[in-house]
Amino acid sequence: MNSNTKTLVVDIWSDFVCPWCWIAKRRFDKALAAFEHKDAVQVNLRAYRIGSNYPAEPIKTVLLKKFRDPTAAEGMMYSVKSHGAAEGLDYQFDTMLFGDTMDAHMLVKAVDDEALQKHLVEVLYEQSVSHGKSLFDRESLALIAAQAGVPAEVVQRAWSTPHLRQLVLDDERKASSIASGVPLFLFGNGTHISGAQSPEVFKQALEKLYAQSQVNLTASGGQVCGLDGCTI
Repeated sequence: MNSNTKTLVVDIWSDFVCPWCWIAKRRFDKALAAFEHKDAVQVNLRAYRIGSNYPAEPIKTVLLKKFRDPTAAEGMMYSVKSHGAAEGLDYQFDTMLFGDTMDAHMLVKAVDDEALQKHLVEVLYEQSVSHGKSLFDRESLALIAAQAGVPAEVVQRAWSTPHLRQLVLDDERKASSIASGVPLFLFGNGTHISGAQSPEVFKQALEKLYAQSQVNLTASGGQVCGLDGCTI
């Protein structure tokens, strides 16, 4: 396969305030790095808000409301923090915030350069999860974007372009037609994986996607006849 042609498509839906999404992203990145045909993979970052219309507040407060049991909430945070540490990620629940991430997702959508977009996503996770930076204040988001190297004119365009908001809503609608919640990974138009699975699970899905692409390539490469004759 031509390594310059990205023919294997993976769509990834996630949210910056989803405790498991950063871990899932890191595990998928590991699987992709170890995948023999990684240069043929096109990764599309999709938006999803688990806190749609939710006012910003500390994530510990949100989890306590959700579980209604401090022990259960602490257990969940301990599990995420432990799994995160195993992936080299620093989860600081004491300073993390939760809320509607529409502005953050619109900011990502405003970045056209694929490499810069992926770098911005990583910086948004790190700054919000590890350093308690707000994703719900545009001034804070602009500072994070500048740190990631996003041009000021792109930041200014992010929240003044209605089309970007619609793209976020379209992503959410598509995700809801596939599964419930994030992280969500769709391999081609077939296999989907929910949750922060192991790198091995993601790698198997990538290998299955590649194998299917070869079957499709073979099926479409057969000889055919038309009004002008037959292929040799």
